[in-house]
Formats: sequence, C-alpha cells, structure tokens
Amino acid sequence: MSITLALGAAMSGLSTAQQGLDSVARNISNVNTKGYTRKVFVQESQVLAGKGVGVRAKTLARTVDESLMKDIRRAAAIAGDLSVKTDYYGRVQDVFGTPAGNSSIAHTISNLADQFESLALDVSSVTQGSNVVRAAEDVADQLSRMSSAVQDLRLEADRSIESDVQSVNDLLERIDTLNAQIVRSQNTFQDTGDLEDQRDQALTDLAGYIDFSYFKRDSGEVIILTTSGASLLDKSPVTLSHQAVTKTDAGLTYEGGNFNGITANGVDITKDFKSGSIAAYVDMRDHTLPAMQSEIDELSTKMREQLNAVHNRGTPYPELAQSFNGTRTFIDTANQSISLGSGDVQLVLYNPDGTQAAQSSIKDELAAMNGGTLPSASSIDDVVQALNNFFSDYAGAPVSWAAIDSGGHLDIQIPSTQTVGFAMRDEDTAHIATDIKIDFNSDGAGAADESASGFSNFFGLNDFFVDDRTHYLYDTKVVSGSWKVSTTSQIRFGTAADTDIARVDIGPQDTVQTIAAKINANAALAGQNITASVVNEGSGVRLRVLQNDGQEMVITETTGAGVLDRLGFGPSNSGASSALSVRSDLSTNPALLSSGVLQRNADTGQYTLGTGDNSIANAMAKAFDTQLGFSEAGNLASGKQTFSTYASEILSQNSSEAARAKSQQTTQTTLLSSLELKQGQISGVNLDEELTQLIIFQQAYSAAARVISTNQQLFDVLNNIAT
Repeated sequence: MSITLALGAAMSGLSTAQQGLDSVARNISNVNTKGYTRKVFVQESQVLAGKGVGVRAKTLARTVDESLMKDIRRAAAIAGDLSVKTDYYGRVQDVFGTPAGNSSIAHTISNLADQFESLALDVSSVTQGSNVVRAAEDVADQLSRMSSAVQDLRLEADRSIESDVQSVNDLLERIDTLNAQIVRSQNTFQDTGDLEDQRDQALTDLAGYIDFSYFKRDSGEVIILTTSGASLLDKSPVTLSHQAVTKTDAGLTYEGGNFNGITANGVDITKDFKSGSIAAYVDMRDHTLPAMQSEIDELSTKMREQLNAVHNRGTPYPELAQSFNGTRTFIDTANQSISLGSGDVQLVLYNPDGTQAAQSSIKDELAAMNGGTLPSASSIDDVVQALNNFFSDYAGAPVSWAAIDSGGHLDIQIPSTQTVGFAMRDEDTAHIATDIKIDFNSDGAGAADESASGFSNFFGLNDFFVDDRTHYLYDTKVVSGSWKVSTTSQIRFGTAADTDIARVDIGPQDTVQTIAAKINANAALAGQNITASVVNEGSGVRLRVLQNDGQEMVITETTGAGVLDRLGFGPSNSGASSALSVRSDLSTNPALLSSGVLQRNADTGQYTLGTGDNSIANAMAKAFDTQLGFSEAGNLASGKQTFSTYASEILSQNSSEAARAKSQQTTQTTLLSSLELKQGQISGVNLDEELTQLIIFQQAYSAAARVISTNQQLFDVLNNIAT
C-alpha cells in the first residue's frame, strides 16, 4: 500500500513540476511582451483522509499592484494631455515667432513704423511710399497667416477628437470582449491571467485618450465610468460619437453650437473629460486657440482703427485724389442718420498746383437743403445729396459723383476728365484742424446709437487698412460670468432685409446667459437665423450674437440707460486679423498715401496743399509710439500699450505657455517612466529569477521521475516473488 501511495505522490510531483516548467517557459517567452505580468506558480500539499498523498498545482498568480496601475493610468492621462498641448504650442510658436526673433509680428510692425518715419523725411519719394505700402502688406499678411494657422489648428484638433473618439470606441469594444472571455474562463475554473494582462494594457491605452474611473466586479468584469459618473462600459460598451466639422473661422465656437460635442447615448459628455489627449484637443479648440485668435484680432482692430483715423485726416499730394470707396456699411440710408457736433467739415476741390478750385462745408450744404437751417440730424441719403450739390456747383451742372454703392458704402468718383482732386478737413469753430464728433443713428429710429470722430473716418473714405468683413457677428467685451443688468432696457435687431426684425426686453437681474436665452427664444429672430451664445474667454465670458447667413446686422438699444454700452456690445473684432489688408488702390499706387493736410490761409480763407507738408506722415509714425487702450482679449488684460509692445505680449505669452507645457510634460513623462519602472520591478519578468526557478522545477521533475523509477523496480521485485 505504501508503495502505491509513493507512486501516486511521485506522479503528482511530476505533473506539478511540468506545470511549473510551463509557467517558467511562458514567463521567459513573454519577457519583452508589452503589458505582460510575471505569473507565479503556486502549489500546495494534497491531503487525503488526513494523510499527505502528494502535491497539486493551485493557481498561476499575477504579480500586480492595482493601486500602482491606477497611478500609472492617471499619469498616462495627464501625459497624453500635456503631449498634445506641447505639440500645439510649439507649432503656434513656429508661426508666431519669438519676442526676440527678427521674423516676429512685433518686428514686422516696428519695420512699418520705421518706414513711416523715413517717409516723413521725404514725402515726395515714390520709392519710400512703396516701401511703406510693402511694409504694411507684410504686417497684414503676417497677421493673416497667424490667424489662418490658429484656425487650421482648431480644425485639426476637431478632426483629432473624431479620430481619438474612434480609438476610444475600439478600446471599449476590446475591453468588453476581454470581459466576456474572463468571465467565461473564471466560471469554468480556467486561468485568466493572460486575458487580464491584455485587458490591463487596453485600460492603460485608454487612459492616454481620456481620464476615467473603473472597478472590478466579483464576476471578473471591469466597469468603466467617466469621472463624472457617466457609464462607458457596463455589460456592453457605450459608443461615443463626434463628427468633425469641415471648416471653421474665428467666430465659430462650441458654445455657439458650431462644433459638435462628444456624445454618449445622445448626451453631450464633452466637458466630462479633464485630462487625456481628447481633453487637450477640446481645450485647444475651444479655449487656448480662440484666446490667441482674440488677441491678434484685438491687435489688428486697434491698429486699423488708429492708423485709419490718422490717414483719413490727410490727403495725397501732388497726386489728385479722385476715387473714394467708403468702408462703413449702411442698411437703410433713407432713415439712418448722423448729427454733427460743433465745428464743420470743409469740402475742397483742389487744382494740380495745390490751390483751391472750389470750397464749401458739409453743414452749409445740408443747411441749404433745409431752407438755410442746419437740421438736427441728416439721413445718409441727405449727406450724399449734399456732396453732389457741392460737386454740381463746381461742374456747373447736376452730377452724381457721390452715391451709395450696391454694398451700402458711400462711394465718390470724380471723373478723370476733371483736373481736380477732392479733399476734406475737419475743424473746430476757430478753424483749427480737429476731428468733428459724429453721432450716428444706426437703426434709423429714435436717438443716436453710437459716436465716431472724423467725417472721412466715419465713412471710411480714405482708410489705410481695410477689411471685407460684414457685421454679421456682434459680441460684448469680456465680462464676469456673474454680471447682471441693473435696469430695464430693450434691444432691437435689424438687417438690410428687415431693419426691425424683433425687440427683446431685458431687465434687472438678467445675466448674459439669460439675455442669450431670451434672444434664442424669440421666434422672429430664429426665423432670420439669428442666434446667441455665451462664449468663455480669458477670465470671463462674452455674449455673442450671430447672423448665421452672414448678413449685415444692426443691433441697438431702443430704451434703457446704456446697458449695451456698459457691456461694450458692438460689431465683433473676431476674424479681423484674417481680413486685414492694405487698401487696394494704395497697393497699386502708393502716391495716394496721405502725407499732409489741407492748410487754411487765415487772410484769404482759402485752402491749399503743399508738397513739403509731412504732417500726416509724421502722425502715422507717431501712432506707433502712442500708448493705446487695448481691451481685455484672450488671456491678455486690458491696458495701455503700443502696437509693438502688445504684439510682443502675445508672443511672450505663447512662448511662456509653450515652455511651461514642455516643462510639465518633461516632469510628467519622468513620473510616468518612474511609475512604469516600479511596475516593471513588481510585475515584469526577471530572467535570472526565472532561470533559477527553471533549475528548481527541473530538479523536482528529475527527483519525481527517480521516485517513479524506484517504485517500478519495487513492483518488479513483488511481481517476481508472486510468479
């Protein structure tokens, strides 16, 4: 009986040693397999009726620290986030340049200032005039490239979200399949170690895309949730969906519904993700890149407004200025009107030698149309007629050299057969040159809605920089998310097709969010495809109103105490950098650059132009050294700066954020590597240890075989005795 028991024990030892050798072989063969964890062979004594009858294999244990694995996945999500941000900041920096770089926008702007200074030294130089225009074109082109780069990156980020969402879906499907296999193997008492290794690797891969929480049920399956608790995998995987857009521009936002969200079962879960590559792409698309866009748009707008205000005060000479294409768009010239402040606007036709050919003033012409009395307000049509009356008096016959073109702009064209040029000069009651104040009734109803300075500047007749944008987008300045209305007011909406589409009442305690909701709830506005949204920017938010068909829009306050003024509500700067360009006829003929102004002879009362007048060229150069008030935009606070200083702030901020992201990525990569090294020390295969185990199992196998051989000899002796 003892011989039989010994044989059974030896057989179990042989079998167990074989399984031990198998585990060692599996470990050694997977030494370089990603995600594989070392399997420890566990055996126990086999007991029958209180007596040991051999040994048996218990299980293959995975050597895994689950807490460490969770740390690795959290670190992987942050590393995925920082990897995307580092890449994008670097690519932005490639286009924007660095503050010290000779190719940066700050340097290009400084070069334009230098060219104006050189022009002021010799305003008669055609070559220097060309240098000014070329330098200005360089500024406009670079700002446009910067804007295009930002929008291209936003579009790329949106497409990357779509790609990564599909990768997440694939991984959820993979984990779901492994869940089913693990549950089935566990129920049939089969080893699940290798399947769990594969699932763990899929979970780690998933962490690179999104942050998530998970737990394991007793059945062996893993349940995955977003950090806010939305289910991603429970019994079956949830399919995430995101459709990338095909185009974008500065005015399109996720908040405004222009970018699709990431949905799960029809619910938008975009904001559930806080780290991982998807969260980084969302942040770049919706916050970081739009903030950069807002900053360069603020720079473009301020530069266009300031230089145009100066350029509109002057006139070219000895070139004859005969063509004027206004840039302000009017939607109802019969009812939109202006009121002129104190002072007047001199209208002068000048001869090739700079002497006066004809002179009047806009107020005199408007008064003449009204029985000798200046009206309190004059329609845009009346202003056009007043200009034509002046031109007709000179021509000796009715002419229509001034008109509103098909785009709603004031257009003045003096025939080339006329050997005169046209110039304007704003002046006060003492005939000192100064911009006249203009109050503009933009909705054609009630009082004035906005103010401007300078007659030519108001109409945009002699702009230096132009853009071709229509005012289809309005927004406020950046305000606190908790900003509230303190009084009752009413907002009126109009377009060229319908100047009074609808009016929306707002009252005390209304916020930008409730104002947006009221606009979106208005059926008449919805019928005209006008929508509102609240857009996050910098330290606050903007209320944004969009005419989605791109129509020129006028939004005014019909009643109330300046709520829109306090909000800074008006045509948006969004996209200004992409549309900025030098006026086309200046590019073709730099001699049309304003260099001087009309000079009044106090003795004769006549106005003349002189070839040596460089006052406007000097003023244009001085504008680059003027501390101007910039509004809060993107991540830059409001304050007074020069053009170049503000441009340098944009570059410095991007360089700083790029360096910060790079530093954080380096730190996080080091942390992740350290955690993975620690995990490798715990779970990885050590060849020296495995070879030691190999020898142990080999010896155990040989010993068990020797016992079996000895038992065989004993059975042979018994058999011989029996026979």
